[in-house]
Amino acid sequence: MPTTASPSPLVVAVVGTDHHPFDRLVRWVDAWAAERPARVVVQHGPATAPSHAEGRSMMGPEELAALLRDAVAVVCHGGPGTISAVREAGKVPIVLARRSDLGEHVDDHQVLFVERLARSGEVRVAADETALRLVLDAAVADPAAFRAPASLQNGSAAAARFADLVDDRLTPSSPRVRVLFIAGWGRSGSTLLARMLGQVPGVFAAGELRDVWLRGIIEDRLCGCGNTFRACETWRAIGEAAFGGWEALDVEEVASLRRRLDRPWMIPRILGSKLTPELDADVVRYVDRLSRLHGAIAAVTEAKLVVDSSKIATSALFLRQVPGMDLRALHLVRDPRGVVYSWQRHLERGDENVEFGDGERSMLRYGTVTASARYLGYNAAAHGLAALGVPSRFLRYEDLLMAPRTTLARVLRFAGIEPEVASLAFLRDGTVELVLDHTVDGNPMRLQQGSVRLRRDNEWTREMPTARRTAVAALTAPLLAAYGYPFRGDHR
Repeated sequence: MPTTASPSPLVVAVVGTDHHPFDRLVRWVDAWAAERPARVVVQHGPATAPSHAEGRSMMGPEELAALLRDAVAVVCHGGPGTISAVREAGKVPIVLARRSDLGEHVDDHQVLFVERLARSGEVRVAADETALRLVLDAAVADPAAFRAPASLQNGSAAAARFADLVDDRLTPSSPRVRVLFIAGWGRSGSTLLARMLGQVPGVFAAGELRDVWLRGIIEDRLCGCGNTFRACETWRAIGEAAFGGWEALDVEEVASLRRRLDRPWMIPRILGSKLTPELDADVVRYVDRLSRLHGAIAAVTEAKLVVDSSKIATSALFLRQVPGMDLRALHLVRDPRGVVYSWQRHLERGDENVEFGDGERSMLRYGTVTASARYLGYNAAAHGLAALGVPSRFLRYEDLLMAPRTTLARVLRFAGIEPEVASLAFLRDGTVELVLDHTVDGNPMRLQQGSVRLRRDNEWTREMPTARRTAVAALTAPLLAAYGYPFRGDHR
């Protein structure tokens, strides 16, 4: 009887969506494909397409999942999201890390990351072309040896596990992304503080980055420079560096991840993500997008420090999982009565795209009980960052305005920037001179330019009814006392 020929083994190579060409991986895999009786499919991105293997510039999620499932071996770059997808498909990834000296990435965090994963047995590393050929031959000869244990297919690439495996204390010569995260709750002066910091040379005030996906890319609201987000040259360059252009990013997916994951009530599930494999995969994808975004911001702006005024502590929980990030948290608070009063005022956003008019035109408003409860919850979560090992400092809005120069210098030193006298020249006799920046989302004052008087917003002491002030003080009493605000009357 005639025999049926066995199908050729399938080998898949994936370079991800980074805009840096990864020709080295594509070239080596293609050379192996030219000499072996295997079907080889290469997702090559912006690199030169292969000559012998089947080339795909990009792949949809369904096609990629099917190929990963059927492959006997998968070669990929060192991105957490890609490694996670390969592991979830039941394969041990054969990984070639991108290198900055070859123009394959902005830094060498993949090299260090992959080294740690290799030591733990999570991946097989191909250090050079010869090693890649040998490990591919081994995988084709014995596919079972490259199947991930069932116990690791869901959780091994979880963000929580990655956080344990990645040593983010890089060598001094390795570039790092340093981020000062302003934590707390809104209407506490974070926009003003971020803009003041953004006037210092080497500091980039990015605004509330947790909302860049919706407010920036989707709604195309105004950047702090006055242009719409997509028309801003700085953010356009950042999009190119991070994803090969905003249009190449599945922004709806990222915005959905942000809406589902970056919420205060998700903290227990995020911290316990090792026990929730489905959430782990989402966390890995979201952290990967944040890693690309922040790396691109630092590279494009050449900033020594990026200021993120997102405030919500869950955002910092994701940032602390980004390989190579030097994250520091500044917990900013304000008298809760002033905060609650501000949340009850009608305030126009003033940053809508006038051409399309998309999105809300007014800032959110909260009632007394809801606003007080959020004050307690959001600030309690901010305190938790220090307990999780994030270097943290505490600052009161009132103290910032009482001694702006001294306070700002102290904040900069905490963030790793030694201020010079000339770098604080924008502070003059109770005023700050603001030049345009590129903040995303936040209080409408982010669009102001020129001289701004530094004075406390004490309108609540005159306009807030006594009964309401008393109610807020009672509801927030634990933090009111802890932060040194008097129960009765204005803070002096």
